[in-house]
Formats: sequence, C-alpha cells, structure tokens
Amino acid sequence: MVWITAAVASLLAVQVYGAPGSIMRAAILHSSGSSLESRMEEAAYNMVEKRQNTTTSLNLTQWDTDTVTACRATLSTLSTASNPSGMAVCYNVIQLDTDQGAFMTDLRLFQVSEPSGAWEGIPLQQMQGGIQFNGATASEINGQQVATRDLGHDYVSKRQSDGPVLHRTYMIVGRINADQMIPPMTIQKIEPLIMPVFTLTAKDATGQSVSTTVSTNEAAFVNGIFSKEVVLSPFSLASLAVQNVTAELKAGQVAFVLPGVNLLIFPIGLVVTSFWTLVGVSAYAFGTYERYSYRETYRRRKAMAGSKSYTTRI
Repeated sequence: MVWITAAVASLLAVQVYGAPGSIMRAAILHSSGSSLESRMEEAAYNMVEKRQNTTTSLNLTQWDTDTVTACRATLSTLSTASNPSGMAVCYNVIQLDTDQGAFMTDLRLFQVSEPSGAWEGIPLQQMQGGIQFNGATASEINGQQVATRDLGHDYVSKRQSDGPVLHRTYMIVGRINADQMIPPMTIQKIEPLIMPVFTLTAKDATGQSVSTTVSTNEAAFVNGIFSKEVVLSPFSLASLAVQNVTAELKAGQVAFVLPGVNLLIFPIGLVVTSFWTLVGVSAYAFGTYERYSYRETYRRRKAMAGSKSYTTRI
C-alpha cells in the first residue's frame, strides 16, 4: 500500500505554513493499526480515482486559493480567539460520497490572536494537535509532503500584516461509521458526523501539560461542499413559507382565502365534541321523559284509589 500512499499524496498539496519543520503533529484518533490505515488509503485512492474519471476534476491550486481567501475573510471577523492558544480552525469538505459515507476534508489551522494564560510563550513547534470524529473513522494523509511553500519573505509579510496567519493544512480522509448510515442521509445528519473535534496540547514553561479545544464552528464549510447549503430550523422553514405566500399574494399569483370560514382539515375535534354533546343531551332528555312519566303514573294511581286529585306539581 506504500505506492498507493505515494499516489494519493502526489495529488494532494499538504502545505505547511510556519517555521521550518512540522509545526504540529496531528494525532488522529481512531486511526491506529495497519488494517485501518490500509482501508483509509484505499478509500482515499478510490476517491481520487473517481475524481480523475469525472469531467470536472478538482484544481488543487484553485482550491487552495479559494479556501485561504474564504477562511481569512471569515476568521478576520474574530477580534480574539475563543481559546487561550490564540488558534482558530477553518474546516471544509472537499468531497463526499453520501452512499458509501466516504469523505475527504481540509482542515486549516490559523493564528488569529496572541496566546494568553498558560499558553503564553509556548513555541508552535511544541504544540500537538488531535483530531477526533464522533461518528466517523478518519486518517490524515501525511505520508508524503509533495508541496511546501517558501516561508521566507512571504511568511514575514503575512506575520506583519493584520489578519489570521495560516500555520498548517491537514488533508483528511475518512468514512462515516456503518451504524450511522441510516437513510435518508440528509445534510442535518451528515454535518455532525463529519464535524471534527480539534484539540491542542503542549507543555508550558514549568513542564506542566496544557490542553485546549479549538472550535471548528467559527469557520466551517466556507468553501466546497455545504458552502452553498443553508440548514434551516423548523421555525425558519415556516417563516420562509409565510414570506413566500405573502409575496405571491402581493403579486396576485394566488387568491386570498379568508381564514376560519372553511374546514381545511378533517374536524376531528368537532366530531368528538359533537358526539359527547349528543350523549349528554340524550341522557338529560331521557331523564326528563322518565320523570314526566313517573308523575303521570302517580296521578293516575291516586285517582283510581279515590283520593283527591292531584293537579299541582309534585
């Protein structure tokens, strides 16, 4: 499977931004073992091969440019990072097979503010990253590093400019767990399964281990799959439906229907209420009739006995 890893890596630009060498080593959880690595490599190879056979192949250079631009535009709205490490994550899906559950994603680590607290003064080289998926098994494609950028003048200019600074790009392939592949696989079901949990660990000046979780929701799906999709809540869907009907009414495309004058659904409540009303009235009427009959019978019995006729109400 070594040649497969090389073939996959030769098609993916795993780029490292920062000081020379590896800034962070991603500890991808649930990815240990040769069998698992083989399955991940095979899945990556199949996805790349499928992409090569399509008429619209992915331009990695254009993908890199568009992703960096979109990530920086989104993360630039953050004044400070939501964690003490000063880091932020931009996460995007490159390819997704909803039938097999296979996916390929791009996770980029940016620095948006200076470290604070226990993370202050910790070099980037000493930080380690861990990626975990709650509903999928994944592995990082880092066997071959084909393309690395010259970090000289370009990196200095980025450090001196305002805005997020890109430090590391992770290419990840994985597959959604079989027990989670329950049709229909909608966007609402897929997104939580392929959304990673990214953690940073390091040792401070005293040698103590420090750890923090970097939110992946601050810049998620800004490019690629899901970037054009909007997941609406039931309330938002209902509000959107009302807005559409209102616009059609104003345009004269639909006729106005006065509410409350027509039964638009089967009146279950009306049927139940009418039934019990009929039962109550019938019981009351039957009781009244029986009382009237008893009174007349009593009067006739007294008259036959020769007693004084009772004409008053009893």
